[in-house]
Amino acid sequence: MDAGTKTVLKAGPTKGSMVVGDVPPGKDALWVLFNCRGDGTAEISLEPGVKMPFTCLDGLISPIMNRLDLGHRKTLTVRVQAPESVEWALRVTR
Repeated sequence: MDAGTKTVLKAGPTKGSMVVGDVPPGKDALWVLFNCRGDGTAEISLEPGVKMPFTCLDGLISPIMNRLDLGHRKTLTVRVQAPESVEWALRVTR
């Protein structure tokens, strides 16, 4: 996964909700790598337009990886919404 990719945004490990930051404009595909554990639902938003909800499990790290081909994109603001019971880490690469 790391060969030939560049990290454009990362956060965590942390708990609860936060605005992670902005992904600059571009046309490359984005990879969203997300790990969570704890009882609850976490949602990653790449605004405008993309929402990804995930169920996190207590006592188990749940790794998630999604590839997004959005074509030419404007700046995307990345937010994670999660309860304090969920610990998570996020990395966005291109």
